[in-house]
Amino acid sequence: MLNYCILVGLLLASSFYFSKACTDGLLENVDFPGSDITVLYSPTVEHCQKLCTEHPSCLFFTFIRPDWTRDNRHFQCYLKSTPSGQPSSRSPLLGVTSGFALKSCNPNTRPCFSQVFQNVDFLGADYRALFTPDYEECQRVCTQDPGCQFFTFLNGEFTDNNYRFKCHLKFSWNVPRTLVEKKTGVTSGFAQKLPQAQEFDTTCQNQLFLNTDIPGNDFEELNSVSPEHCRFLCSAHPKCTYFSFS
Repeated sequence: MLNYCILVGLLLASSFYFSKACTDGLLENVDFPGSDITVLYSPTVEHCQKLCTEHPSCLFFTFIRPDWTRDNRHFQCYLKSTPSGQPSSRSPLLGVTSGFALKSCNPNTRPCFSQVFQNVDFLGADYRALFTPDYEECQRVCTQDPGCQFFTFLNGEFTDNNYRFKCHLKFSWNVPRTLVEKKTGVTSGFAQKLPQAQEFDTTCQNQLFLNTDIPGNDFEELNSVSPEHCRFLCSAHPKCTYFSFS
């Protein structure tokens, strides 16, 4: 009965996405209090709106801008939802911008962000670093690298001069990752729409070697449900060339 109720809720939400009119305007200094699903970091309100659009449950959002002064919650993107699809209330609040998901506007558009953000660091997710003369070259290298999704460039004003002009290429997983444990009475699985692993001009080696370890050179450890799933994670990561599954 519980599963049935959840499925009905999802169907209603899906119907709502594609029946409502497109509302792409942004409401500056307006808060949609409550109804939070999750909180994500975002460099701009436009990026926050894209995050809401791509989240399966998000219908509207509130973004805390850099000029927010009440506390240090800058760049936080609050994804929100209600059964009606509308905020329960609206209130004036300096330092925030609110808006709605663009699911009904053009849901198949793949986001591309050409804007760069001065004095903003994208923390973590590094897989490669190199020196470039400026951020434009760093962005070009990231664009041409098949694994790079975003970057951070340390310019001439960075405090440690040993790291100035260093370009950090970054990768964020776009395949499902989950904690895994044995439990009687449950069945789990993946949606049958995983993105394809990147293709390279190399000979495909798809054989699995049972009871064989490839020791050393580890750079990340992930939960995985099978050797095949582990291989898929390795194929999706730009730094991974081989793996061991236990």
